[in-house]
Amino acid sequence: MTSQQSVSAFALVCREYGNPPSVACEPLQPPPPLGPHDVRVDVHYAAFNFTDHLLVQGRYQEKPALPFVPGLDAAGVVSAVGDKVTAFQKGDRVVSSGVVGGWSTQLTAPDHRLVKVPHNLHLADAVGSINSHLTAYHGLVDRAAVAPGERVVVLGANGAVGKASVQIARHLGAQVFTVSREPDGSFLLGQNGGESNTAASANAFTVSAGELKDGLRRLLGKQGADVVVDPVGDHHTEAAVRNLAWRGRLLVIGFAAGDIPRIPTNLLLLKGAAILGVYCGGLLIQETKSFTAQLEQMFHIMSLGVLTPSPNEVLPAQDFPRIWERFSTAPRGTKVILGFS
Repeated sequence: MTSQQSVSAFALVCREYGNPPSVACEPLQPPPPLGPHDVRVDVHYAAFNFTDHLLVQGRYQEKPALPFVPGLDAAGVVSAVGDKVTAFQKGDRVVSSGVVGGWSTQLTAPDHRLVKVPHNLHLADAVGSINSHLTAYHGLVDRAAVAPGERVVVLGANGAVGKASVQIARHLGAQVFTVSREPDGSFLLGQNGGESNTAASANAFTVSAGELKDGLRRLLGKQGADVVVDPVGDHHTEAAVRNLAWRGRLLVIGFAAGDIPRIPTNLLLLKGAAILGVYCGGLLIQETKSFTAQLEQMFHIMSLGVLTPSPNEVLPAQDFPRIWERFSTAPRGTKVILGFS
């Protein structure tokens, strides 16, 4: 891994995959002419996502030809637009998501991949919250269609997706119940009353990992949960499914706890329940218009103060060795942001 002196216009160029990769700060090459639907963005901030971490190691499902400029999520200000672009103009504050090349002082992106950022939302907060907060929004609003008064259980409520899910579910008028893992391996369960964004704040109690099913039954009673938000996986998933209500929905978001769970399908039959996958990457590819619309809606409720941005640390983009190291050592849930301005 190498780093060079700052220049006014530069890009981080990955020349060799690895752990660490060979990434150099190099002068920006002259951009090609804008296509009719292209937008040129002066990048101020770019996120360092887990996907980016895999990408520069050559461990992601797609491997760009070397050399390439990494970075899938970037935020900045529009500097020029193609002659058929109508939704954006010079000076607009925008984010680009899913366009490789964001680790650069300048990015050219197709207009259908951009979303405007509300004036009162910091660009670093916007780009740093895409992964976790859009996942929570997509799961609860699009996939589960949570209605006011429904009972929502959030597993991993102290994680980034969990925190956002608690806030969005409350915004939708749901009754929110939380499960958070404690440092000793036990679980804190309770009903979130709004005093905290994450931790159970009413009738809170702890159970061991092996008692989670019974703990959820104690928390929820026979009524169960209408929706379970599950970014955790492993054996915790079955405990939650056993506490679903009739026509309950399990949102499968990830497997942070380890193994991919195997759910007895007779439980789904008896409860008339559904398992719904929540994958924003797939939404971006399969339903791009829906992806950008939901991202815009998520930014809107964040701008209202309903949704707290993910914690982030902005580091100078020129110092990639430090950025690489900090990705592994930053507090859980804190997004590392590359600063270009």
